[in-house]
Amino acid sequence: MKIKSMAFDDLVVMRAQIDAEIETRISRQRMRLIEAITELRGTAPGKIGAERRGKAHPLKGRELPPLYRNPKNASETWAGRGNRPRWLAAALKSGKKLESFLIK
Repeated sequence: MKIKSMAFDDLVVMRAQIDAEIETRISRQRMRLIEAITELRGTAPGKIGAERRGKAHPLKGRELPPLYRNPKNASETWAGRGNRPRWLAAALKSGKKLESFLIK
């Protein structure tokens, strides 16, 4: 069958069939690869990549003692981790130094 002599509608139908067959073959190949990797690793397919995640940081979730205190409100403290609290950011923006908020 010569493609140049085919009607346009026939070409469109054939293209859709070819695209569908390509997608089917790609998904079959993907499944075969996943099964081969699973067999080599000895893990379940859903678990592939999960073991790559490392352990959590040793300080994660651990409460640290506060290093900085708001002089206007003694209950507001900051341990120096994460984002700066609003009261500290505002004070630093107004020209105060971080060292002036250290807990001694």
